[in-house]
Parts: sequence; structure tokens; C-alpha cells
Amino acid sequence: SKLSSISESSSLLAPKRAMILTGLLDYLMTPQLQCLQSFQEKEDEFQVDEDSQEAETVATGEWVDPEPRLSSKAQANAPELLHRLGLNPFVEMSIERSTQLLKDLCLEFELTLLEVEPLLLPTWTAEKSFPSREILFNSMSLESCFQQWPSNGENFEMTMKNQNMEFFFGEFGKTSSYESEKPLFWDPMSGTFQSCRWMELLSGSVLARLLSTDLTGLCLDRQMVPERLRITQVLLASLRRVHWAPEHAWIFPDWHQKRMAFISWIGKELGFGVFLWADKVVPFLPIEPDLSS
Repeated sequence: SKLSSISESSSLLAPKRAMILTGLLDYLMTPQLQCLQSFQEKEDEFQVDEDSQEAETVATGEWVDPEPRLSSKAQANAPELLHRLGLNPFVEMSIERSTQLLKDLCLEFELTLLEVEPLLLPTWTAEKSFPSREILFNSMSLESCFQQWPSNGENFEMTMKNQNMEFFFGEFGKTSSYESEKPLFWDPMSGTFQSCRWMELLSGSVLARLLSTDLTGLCLDRQMVPERLRITQVLLASLRRVHWAPEHAWIFPDWHQKRMAFISWIGKELGFGVFLWADKVVPFLPIEPDLSS
């Protein structure tokens, strides 16, 4: 009788267990699959919209030395890596080719994606760190602001949502500090700022450089010529799309390894076939920010 009651309890719990696992799977994967679908369907890589979004100026973020530093191994191979990545000299390539190239270089030089990342970032110096992109933009007064890069103009919502996972750095500021009542950013220790350069790391944190001049007296770094802007955009997007596989899991950040192991376990528990799940779905999920920090 005890065995029969246990069997009945198990049969009742099985649907609930499957429901919970399915819910977890939807929560973990739906945003990524939507991103992949929208990226594949996107026709214009540099579409410009006209919407705008305003935010209150809040003094948030830390004044630190936040930039990731090259490991000794990456530093030793930097000239060869920059050459083959199309950064010296400039060579533009597709996101598919860049994604494959980044994986191949990591395996060849025994580097992780986090070790390669500093080579791909814009050349400007950052001095302030924000926990996320949302906090960065919500800390700014975007009234009378314009984005020089990405080329979304006044459509800050498009940059903040980043649905196609293509924008990971940029520059924006007040079109004129005289026409706006509020500065872009105010800090009690450092004063007011009218423009900002920013770049997002794989971890999801954002590094920024705040400047006192508005866009009328500000240009992108001279080293960040249009070719470098386009190449950097493709490389940073490709960095997040390197295909996952257990045999080279070590090149991925720890939080992504744990996430893929968890998603793989859920798929196994739900009875998804190895060919469909492990080979055709999981490897193509992009790297999401580290949510544990």
C-alpha cells in the first residue's frame, strides 16, 4: 500500500515538476531566442528612429579605475590578435565570420573571452563604473540629447533595450548646454557633465567617461574612425555570440558555464532530444550579463 501511495504521489507531482521546469526554461531562454530571431530578421544594421526618452539626473556610479586589464598572455599576443581581428589594419567582416574567428583565436592562443574582451573595447579611457546599462541611462538627463554612436539619434529607448544585441558602446550628450535646463549628469564631488562615452562589458557593467563639454565641442576619439566604430560594434556583438560547446566551455565566463549547465539539465529533465536541444539550441544562446553580482 505504501508503494502504491508513493507511486500515486509521484504521478501527481510529475506534471507539476514538468510545469516548473518549463517555466524556468521560458524565463531563461525566451529573451535570448527573441534576440536571435530579431537579429536574423533585421535588414538595416544601422536603423535610425526618432523617438526619445527622458530621465532624471541622479549621481550614481563609482569613480574608480574600472577598465579591464589585459592578461600577460593576451598582452604578449596583442599585435597578432589585433591584426587577425581586423583592428590593425582595419578589415571589416561579417558577424558570422567574426564569431567563428573569436572562438578560433581563443582556442589557438589559449585565451578566455574575458581575456580577449579588452582588445575589442573602444580606445577611449573610462573613469566611472555603472552596474548596468539601465542604471547608466537612468542616471542621465536625456533632454536635448543626441547620440553620435550608435546612430540612433534621439532614440535612446532603442539603445537601452538593445533587443538585437548589437549596441555595446556609444557616445551621446547635450546638443547645447545653453538650451537645456539640466546638465546631463551631476555629481556632488565633481560637478556637472554634458556628454558621455560608454562601453558595456560581458559582465553587464558599464564603463563611462563623463565630459564637461556638450556635443558642439566634442568629437569621437580620433582613433575611433568610422571603420573602427563599425568593426568594434561587430566584434563586441560577436563576442557574445560565440557558440557554446562542452569541449571548449573553459573559454566562457563562469556565470555562463553555470547557466548553460543548468539549461542543459532542464532540457534533459524535460526529455528533449540531444540532437535537437544540445546540438541545435543551447550552443547558439548568446552570453547574458552576470546576474549574480
